[in-house]
Amino acid sequence: MNKLVIAIAVLAVVAFAEEEIAVTTKMINEINTQQTLWRAAHNRITRMPKSQARRLLGLDYIRMPVFIGSKHYTADQIAAAPESFDSRTKWPSCTTMKEIRDQRQCGSCWAFGAAEAMSDRYYVKHNTNMRFSPEDILSCSSCGSCEGGYPNCAWEYWVKTGVVPDACCPYTAGIDPSTTPKCTKKCKNGKDWATEKHKGEKSYSISGEANIKTEISTHGPIEVAFQVYSDFMSYSSGVYYHHSGAYEGGHAVKMLGYGTANGVKYWLCANSWNTDWGEKGYFRIRRGTNECGIESQAWGGIAK
Repeated sequence: MNKLVIAIAVLAVVAFAEEEIAVTTKMINEINTQQTLWRAAHNRITRMPKSQARRLLGLDYIRMPVFIGSKHYTADQIAAAPESFDSRTKWPSCTTMKEIRDQRQCGSCWAFGAAEAMSDRYYVKHNTNMRFSPEDILSCSSCGSCEGGYPNCAWEYWVKTGVVPDACCPYTAGIDPSTTPKCTKKCKNGKDWATEKHKGEKSYSISGEANIKTEISTHGPIEVAFQVYSDFMSYSSGVYYHHSGAYEGGHAVKMLGYGTANGVKYWLCANSWNTDWGEKGYFRIRRGTNECGIESQAWGGIAK
């Protein structure tokens, strides 16, 4: 009887471990055999326990508040937007536009997407590289924590309070996933916190394919939010669309361009899961169909 109990316990542990893996080999094989638009593969994220991988998704997409200051372009402005666009090509001297960051084990995607787009937009306005601090937004605003937060609040924080450069407040979160760093309001590089703050002139939301295309090609990268299903974690290359797997949570990233591949329209985005995920940290996602809600609401602003 004892041997039978032990055997059942071992089987239960094995089954639990399989359930806890973010993406199984079986799912990856099914994705690759049942469609050809994008490729799935194991990576650091897929091999994490599911609960650990979910920590990377720091956005409550279902209850995300709607940003009031929505921006709309005219028919003539929309028609003037190019058919394809890459911010890295348009502004080649902007160092942050080519950068992939790493949020580590902290649900700070909402702060990273904001800080990355703000950095790029500062360059567009001033022709000067400025790497804004996601930890300032994460720790010193009231917009969220490593348990998650909201992009609209991050952009309002930029306008009302300002954000310091990364050199003043470097990223320290994500080592201990249960802890959000405290806001000290003291620069690590010895400079004055108050004078290091850089504000936005205004912020707003954008929605819909036409408005988003026009916004990016006119003012630079934006922050977008979308629904993440487990298959997205296994994304390796191609133009992603949701194929299989359960809903895992909401995610926010920087969107920097758009184009067409083999007749399929896509958005170009920079993830904050380091360069060993996806297409060296980037991913393309189907455009024009509001894939995973990515065209429902985006955020941008103008630097002061």
